[in-house]
Amino acid sequence: MLHAVFHLTRKEIYRMEPLILTKCPCCGGAVTYEKFYGHHEQFWGWKCLLCGEIVDPVILANRQLMKVSQEMHDRRARVA
Repeated sequence: MLHAVFHLTRKEIYRMEPLILTKCPCCGGAVTYEKFYGHHEQFWGWKCLLCGEIVDPVILANRQLMKVSQEMHDRRARVA
């Protein structure tokens, strides 16, 4: 799975079926699916109603990469 994520472009990630996020990954609060506007683009994401955390598919993919990378690092440390 890690190998596949590296080959996805930002547009490809946004074209994927919208994931259903029901809880905030930070505080566990309820989230709403909203459209956000950046300096040069707009994007859809989830915003927590309690803490204000904003998460979109790119953020979720990057967090997954970081998690897998950390797990690989931990395994190597245990073996060595």
